[in-house]
Amino acid sequence: MKRILSLFLFISLVSFTKAQSPCDDLNFISIGYSPFTDTVVVVAVENNSTTEIFDYPGFILINTNGDTVAKEIVNYFGIGAQSVHLLQVRPGVQDPLQDFNGALQLYSGFYSDFECEWQLNETLCTENECDSIILAFENYGGALVLGDFAWSLFDSTETVLESGTFTMEAQGQHWEKRLCLPKGMYSYTLAALGQPTGGGPTLTVSTSPWFLAPSIQQPFDWFNETATALEFPFYTHCIQEETPNGIDDIQNTLELRILTTGGQTIVQHTQNIDFVQIFALDGRMVASLKPNHTEFILPSNLNKGLYLVSLETELGLKTLKVIL
Repeated sequence: MKRILSLFLFISLVSFTKAQSPCDDLNFISIGYSPFTDTVVVVAVENNSTTEIFDYPGFILINTNGDTVAKEIVNYFGIGAQSVHLLQVRPGVQDPLQDFNGALQLYSGFYSDFECEWQLNETLCTENECDSIILAFENYGGALVLGDFAWSLFDSTETVLESGTFTMEAQGQHWEKRLCLPKGMYSYTLAALGQPTGGGPTLTVSTSPWFLAPSIQQPFDWFNETATALEFPFYTHCIQEETPNGIDDIQNTLELRILTTGGQTIVQHTQNIDFVQIFALDGRMVASLKPNHTEFILPSNLNKGLYLVSLETELGLKTLKVIL
């Protein structure tokens, strides 16, 4: 009887151990391309284990043929709570825009030990009408950044989508604005209202506050410029064009031109320009013109900086940004 009981306890212990594999506590949250490039695949996971951290972890994405599609460079000591992992797509791999079939594998110990595997059949491109993005301004230097700033977000047609102002104070060295944007090209512009102070002011565009989440950064050298612009793509590699000839894009590009010659900034349009309004980034209208011509010269008394110029033609209103 004792032998039977001991055998039963042993089998139960083995079954319990198998059921409590560390992978059971590791939740696979999502996988997809970075919003800024198709050379990076982003994996998000959550570790609920209190005993296993998968020391020095690395993820590998493989296709149904067993070929490596993307591989992570080890960046973590382990996986604790939620974390984001960036897998570098191997050169020559064709971007799978539709459903990806394959597996995601996790190794530990700098790829010395195999740990977990998830079978995949899903798209690596976002299918949402819009996705979350964070525009931020923060200080990466030693001295405090102090001052007032005006920001704007433009789309690829130079249309202002959002704009506003904010103040950097000693108690807060971080500002951010969260938006939901469709796929496309954008420009995040920032202008100093007055002469700011401080060390390492930096514009940042990201999709998550998580450590190692995909982001683009650009320093703001306000000692040599009063405004700066950060151009960035947002899931442009996931846009599937129905008509790839690009004729409309070429026509739109030729519709409007900005020239600088002899110290003057000239704006030219293919249509007659009836009315012009020029705004500073804080929303103040600083000039208005009635050219009644296909071109006009920006007023020479404008201070250096970034301006929004609104044109009215028979085609409608057009807004563009101009840096003097």
